[in-house]
Amino acid sequence: MARRTKEDAASTREHLLDTAEVVFLREGVARTSLQRIADAAGLTRGAIYWHFKDKVEVFNAMMERVRLPCEAAHDAQAQSLTQETDPVEALRAFAWVPMARMLDDERTRRVFTIAIHCTEYSDEMRPVLERHLAAMEDFRGRTERMIAGGQARGVFDAGVDARAASVGFMALVDGLLSRATLGAVEVGDVGG
Repeated sequence: MARRTKEDAASTREHLLDTAEVVFLREGVARTSLQRIADAAGLTRGAIYWHFKDKVEVFNAMMERVRLPCEAAHDAQAQSLTQETDPVEALRAFAWVPMARMLDDERTRRVFTIAIHCTEYSDEMRPVLERHLAAMEDFRGRTERMIAGGQARGVFDAGVDARAASVGFMALVDGLLSRATLGAVEVGDVGG
């Protein structure tokens, strides 16, 4: 019987997180109460408090269920870049990974939209913002190394500052990701 109870508890927790995603997206994190999540989930506030200490813990648990788009790019690039890789193709493929992640994974799209457009980052939510910023800096740093590697091989113009080019590249990718999710906020839905 205890095993079934653990399965029920895990199922309830996932249901609460799924519901929190929808409510956070629709109402914003700051304007969402635990009672609102409980009502939308068809559960009591006590069910939420069984699993989570507060709204910050709900938010953090929701964020932990996904790899952010730039984190996914890190994983893909680490697996595929070799000395023989064409630098132009490698850079193109690297830029595409975060976009593909947003297109292919509904949960990532929804959670990333919440993190970018529906969250006011107070001190208690700061770790999520720091995670996002660290992923972006890692993406930018990898881009810089790819550009410098392409310059060393004579593929990219050596007169261009690799760091400046990587900042511009990151701004382009970040802008595309932000714009791709902005429409979802305007209509309140990011479903596939």
